[in-house]
Amino acid sequence: MASKQMFAPAGCDACNVEDANFQCFTCGTYYCGVSCQMSHWPLHKDLCIPRLVMATPPRENSSLLTQNALSTNAKTLSAAPNLVKIPKPVTNGVAMTKMLPDLQTRKDNNGPVTNGVAAKKTALDVETVKDNIPAGAVSNREKPAINAIKAPLQAPKPSQPAEAVANNENPAPKPLKTPLQVLNALQSGEISVVKGKIVPKIEPPRTPKPLQRGPFPAPGRHVKISFVGKDMLYIYDSGLGPNGEPNSFEMLISRTLDCAMHVTDCLSAPPVIEEIVFAPFEDDYYRSVVKSVQNGIAEVFFPDFGNSMKIEWKKLKEIPDEKLKYAEVVTHPVWIDNVKSFTPRVNEYLETIVDLHEFVLTTVIDMPSTHIRMVDMRHSIQQYVLSEKLLALQQPESSLNLKTKLVAQLRQPNSALKLVATNPNTYKPVYYSEMIDTNISVSKGVELVVSYALHAFNENKISVINKSNQVAYEKTTKDCQTYGQIDPNPYNPQKQEVCLVKVKDIWHRAAPVNFKYGKPVQFYLLDLPAFTDEIKDAPVRRYPPGLTRHLFAVESIVENPEFLLQAIHGDENKVEQLPGVTIRANVYQTIEDDIIHLNVVSYEKGSLYAL
Repeated sequence: MASKQMFAPAGCDACNVEDANFQCFTCGTYYCGVSCQMSHWPLHKDLCIPRLVMATPPRENSSLLTQNALSTNAKTLSAAPNLVKIPKPVTNGVAMTKMLPDLQTRKDNNGPVTNGVAAKKTALDVETVKDNIPAGAVSNREKPAINAIKAPLQAPKPSQPAEAVANNENPAPKPLKTPLQVLNALQSGEISVVKGKIVPKIEPPRTPKPLQRGPFPAPGRHVKISFVGKDMLYIYDSGLGPNGEPNSFEMLISRTLDCAMHVTDCLSAPPVIEEIVFAPFEDDYYRSVVKSVQNGIAEVFFPDFGNSMKIEWKKLKEIPDEKLKYAEVVTHPVWIDNVKSFTPRVNEYLETIVDLHEFVLTTVIDMPSTHIRMVDMRHSIQQYVLSEKLLALQQPESSLNLKTKLVAQLRQPNSALKLVATNPNTYKPVYYSEMIDTNISVSKGVELVVSYALHAFNENKISVINKSNQVAYEKTTKDCQTYGQIDPNPYNPQKQEVCLVKVKDIWHRAAPVNFKYGKPVQFYLLDLPAFTDEIKDAPVRRYPPGLTRHLFAVESIVENPEFLLQAIHGDENKVEQLPGVTIRANVYQTIEDDIIHLNVVSYEKGSLYAL
């Protein structure tokens, strides 16, 4: 068995250590590793951009084909005294030739030979080879080397000057200075490697930044209609903003009008699709999104209202304020629950209430695979439910007197509204951090209503609500019963959520406070307020999106419970009759316990939908 053929170990061009196992991918220079390559780069950079590969024995390298081709001119090459060719294995098909004195000088001087010297000697060798290549066919594996010699401009190195490749159809990218710069450019995407060559990144055509939508109004918020579309409406929150500030829609339109007023020049070139520009509408300019441009006419969509129109693109204007240009859209497209399409009569009616009539959102349902919500709402003054009114308008007049049907839809403020069971597929949990607490005024003669009094005489504690909140409190407690009865879907709430729970046949707004085996067993009833005993398998339902987040009851300590005893004829066993009693009390608060204290001065029996 033949022994493995060995080759002389090569020294590192940077530190002169023998047995260097890595070499430059382009020219074959040997190195110990990346650190030696980087330290040698200032001298090496004039020849190539290095990349390290594992070294291979010269006899097994394909470059020997080039050496064999060169051997036919041994006489010419041997004319130079004391010159011995030492082939370096390379992968680009170009055979680099070095002289033995170079290697000996590098070892004797204990330092690297400058690339300038190596380049001159290599060039001489290559020129000699070029002059002595025999005519005739050569193998395919020799062609890269010969082609590189005959037509060097067709394969320029990155270190070549720009003039050398100015006329090339595929010029090389601008040369990079260090390996780290190459790696950083690859990482950032400025360059890429295609078939072993570095090519610059091709920038994609610029596309306008899309607009983002703002948060959708929560159930209970007041909204108005901005535009009647095809079988849908565009609505916006018309209620006050935080701390009594104007709402986001009013602020956005005010900023738009103010900015557009100071823009005088129209566009000088056609806009691109989806570009955001100012477009005129009814003598004012508003934000618009370009949807198409053809024959000098642009079709634009007004995202802050919902309507579209066609206009000459030369009448459009730039929006100089970037914050305004990309401000969130606060107008939202919606479908009306149970109303699949709008008849001409429905459209005619809806057009008469655009921007004029205010509604309260009662139902909001997130629809899958679309940003359009399914909603229902009631008129804030006339109290009719919009879906019911629109359905009535769709009925033929001959089927029933239209006026009678519309009157049937009108509801008094205290009338029961149509409530819809919570959809489990679109439900978003409600957390008690979203609930809005109430306050009792610390003053004399405050008018209150007793809402819960089970511990009035054994612990001197009762829960009260402001007299002004009595109607809202009663409506909330009744809605709890209705929602709990129509919702057939059990629910397992998690910590910090609020829900509906049934205790002693009454549905309450509640928050779970104690869990066993992942299920709640004790609740805090928000409208008493009071803790339940531990209860097993209590019926629990999701908190309805249309149910108010406002809380009404406040727990307090009665300083003179004997006065309240008179309201139930002195019989403590009739304590369940206290809810609904209106009292006047002097209210104060102590620093020590931060609890409301009441000194009752009068009472008046009344009725309250008690829990």
